[in-house]
Amino acid sequence: MRFYKRLTSIKVVSFDLDDTLYDNVPVIAAAENWLLDALKHDHPESTLLDKASLATIKRQVLQARPELAHDVGACRLAVLTEGLTRQGVANGRARELAEEYYRGFLAVRGRIQVPEATHRVLTALGRHYRLAVITNGNLPIEHTELAPYFELVLQAGRDGRMKPAPDMFQRLAEQAGVSLAEILHIGDHRSTDVAGAVLSGCQAVWLNDANQSEAGLSCLPHLTLERLEQLLELL
Repeated sequence: MRFYKRLTSIKVVSFDLDDTLYDNVPVIAAAENWLLDALKHDHPESTLLDKASLATIKRQVLQARPELAHDVGACRLAVLTEGLTRQGVANGRARELAEEYYRGFLAVRGRIQVPEATHRVLTALGRHYRLAVITNGNLPIEHTELAPYFELVLQAGRDGRMKPAPDMFQRLAEQAGVSLAEILHIGDHRSTDVAGAVLSGCQAVWLNDANQSEAGLSCLPHLTLERLEQLLELL
């Protein structure tokens, strides 16, 4: 634990989700593998709907519709729809199939493994603070064991631009009826979480459990933790 700035009054503690409260790497890998397998099963003749081609389609979609960069779910739907359309599927049917594939993707995406330490931290903090989520991702949190801990959940796209943009931090303050300075945000990413929170006027904790270099920080958090459980010593 390393302090950089003095913490002031806290009324809401907000968390990033992916790679902060659980390991997201295997989850995303499993969901993307499921999606590719489903596409190959339904379109075995296609050489278009694979990882490389979908990445190419994504770049093209974002070039045409840059606003989708702030909504990973809408972007993935658009990419799948475009890919299926290029297979000769009619526009309306392509959208229906894309939504079906995306629901399957989300079902696998939601099979997270929440560490026991995360449960302990959220249980303890929930006795003293209002808890919230600010995420750039598309985890269907309402279908996971994390859902009961959080009063407010803000997701990029639906609730504003992605962090580090200030949109979701400002919206959280408005919805919770607190000032930005009364929000303590905790996350693993030096830009989206630390810089996003600090530059929005919130207090910030950097969870550096991957031993990243401080040289990559564009601004200092209030403190750095090596393990999420260290919050229990602090708050």
